[in-house]
Amino acid sequence: MRESTFSFWEDTEFNALPGKPLAAADNAYQGRAGEEESWLWEVSSSDGTYLNVFFAVYGKEGKARLFLAQPGKEVITREVTAPFTAAADHLEVQMAGNRIYQQGNLFRLEWRSEEPVLELEFQPHLPGWQPGHGRINYGEKGDKYLFWSVPVPRARVSGSLLVAGQEQRFNGQGYIDHRRYNFPLPRTLGGAILGRYYTEAYTLLWADFWGNLLYSGEHVTALYLARAEEMLAATGNLEVQVFDRQSKGGLSYPAELSLQAGTTPLIRLDIKQTTALSPRLVTTMGAQGFYCRFNGQLKLATRPEEEVTGQGFMETLTARD
Repeated sequence: MRESTFSFWEDTEFNALPGKPLAAADNAYQGRAGEEESWLWEVSSSDGTYLNVFFAVYGKEGKARLFLAQPGKEVITREVTAPFTAAADHLEVQMAGNRIYQQGNLFRLEWRSEEPVLELEFQPHLPGWQPGHGRINYGEKGDKYLFWSVPVPRARVSGSLLVAGQEQRFNGQGYIDHRRYNFPLPRTLGGAILGRYYTEAYTLLWADFWGNLLYSGEHVTALYLARAEEMLAATGNLEVQVFDRQSKGGLSYPAELSLQAGTTPLIRLDIKQTTALSPRLVTTMGAQGFYCRFNGQLKLATRPEEEVTGQGFMETLTARD
């Protein structure tokens, strides 16, 4: 019997009720048997510095990966595999001297296993968010699933970096998401795009997960839009249209993005000056991951007089055999 996709974006309770903030326990280690669970911490600054740190746990083993790109300097990558400890009532995961945790309304990242040494504090501008119940179900019984939530859609980040023996103060902008799944992703997914875009006033997040041939390439999408500290929209009733552009390394990444419901454009994001952050793919979530930075122009159907510019980041995932 052919399998089908059951999408939480079709949940009538989600469609009828407004979103609500995540609780501290929702961001914590869930500790479910058979799950791989991970957190992505992303940071950028006005001088062009880009950092992401990825913590993943499965069974009793943890993996932590650091990626740091600074203008005019060599890209730094670090990866650690070690046992981990984790709290269940709030976010706190430690492995090999590296630590991510939530303390009240603040989120903190510490990387101490080797240089670069980081101590960063994330002060959220917006409450945590997840689309619906945060879960996509696959299979006839929905027993294969993927959770995606965003504990921190946007944050002010401050702290210090120690690179090559030199300490640097850091101030920038940050994002944190939380992922859980109980199957090798390439068995069901053909790929995914996870994006975030920021102007002075607006925060736009989107996700597009699409199935492989077994699932007819069906797309499951979500969108979040806020202006200042007010959430304007959170919906999955949309289509994501993407046009790819090839990089010199033969890798593709989105160059234009349109988000619409039926034939009505809700949001248009014209992506300009897309820059690959690394010349090679990074393995993550059982898929090939690729990060890029872009500048863009945002247009809203509800505010046609506004055309605002900003900066964003995209992570594209391609299933690996």
